[in-house]
Amino acid sequence: MRIHSHDVLIVDVPLERSFMGLDEMRHAILRLRTESGVEGLGWAGWFDGRLIPALATATDAVAAELHGLDATHRGRIMDKVRRLVEFWGPGLTRYVEAMVDVALHDLAGRAADVSVASLLGGGGVGAVPVYASQHLWRDWDLPALASGSASLAEQGWAAMKFRIGANDRAADEAERARVMRESVGDEISVMVDVNQGWDIARTKEVAPLLEPYRLTWLEDPIDYRDLAGYRRLVTEIGVPITHGEYHFDTDAIGRIAADRAADTVMLDAHHLGGIERWREAAAACAVAHVPVATHLSPEIGVHLAAATPNCRTLEYMDWSVKLFQERLELDPDGRMVVPDRPGLGFTLDDELVRARQVA
Repeated sequence: MRIHSHDVLIVDVPLERSFMGLDEMRHAILRLRTESGVEGLGWAGWFDGRLIPALATATDAVAAELHGLDATHRGRIMDKVRRLVEFWGPGLTRYVEAMVDVALHDLAGRAADVSVASLLGGGGVGAVPVYASQHLWRDWDLPALASGSASLAEQGWAAMKFRIGANDRAADEAERARVMRESVGDEISVMVDVNQGWDIARTKEVAPLLEPYRLTWLEDPIDYRDLAGYRRLVTEIGVPITHGEYHFDTDAIGRIAADRAADTVMLDAHHLGGIERWREAAAACAVAHVPVATHLSPEIGVHLAAATPNCRTLEYMDWSVKLFQERLELDPDGRMVVPDRPGLGFTLDDELVRARQVA
């Protein structure tokens, strides 16, 4: 099953609702094809799309070097990819690695007529825990926060995340947590994200005010590089700590877990370089008995969550939803149904691609 051809597209994907003033999210898409016509998809999108053309160019150059290789030899192919990009350092090149790795997994599943979840050992897992992350932003006022969270609960979400970090007064930050808890009741799991907006002192000031609202976690309160600071927070505050999404290598994730610098480690498949590197990071956390969570890209993450025993939950973000013909679905218990279609289980919406393709 040799790689015969590929192409790379840039597509502006409309969003379900505006995000930070944007109505669309620019994506780079890789299509890898074999001699028999089996195709695998890899993709990445970001709200600041200025570097997406650079990602597309780099991915195109790397994929051209894979023609003629056996697509079932994923380990060898990814070694070659990493040798091609290693001198450019982590960052954009991790996205190149991830797009190729994801496309290879999608291709392998389609060729074998099984889902990627089954390919990874998660066959038989029908649904996984998930939380809504696509709404409840920092610029939402209290009435919008209340109505938005109540609406998500009515739609069947059993868990959701909101944002804080824009208020000067600690009491105002805690007020957002109170509104969230009162709007959704006691049965809904509620997470909160600061996106590195605080320092240790500010975190220790606000955290005690959040404790009455039984938050599942406090995410990224301080700079992701401050491992010692995170160790302090894990032991000194009463709200569980989550971070890890900003890291681009598995060694850093292993240190977080081994040093008990997070209660849950968040892993991003694009930042780490793909599905296999994500699994390596999750395994390092499992050795330290630390759970993990997925970050963004739920169409990929749902398969990882199904196949990873220490994966606590899947983050649902709707940035890529309209790129595909199929949609992820909630079950009656508010869990995300794992697609059982071949590969990742998603087909490009060709009509949208034709209408919204940039290059």
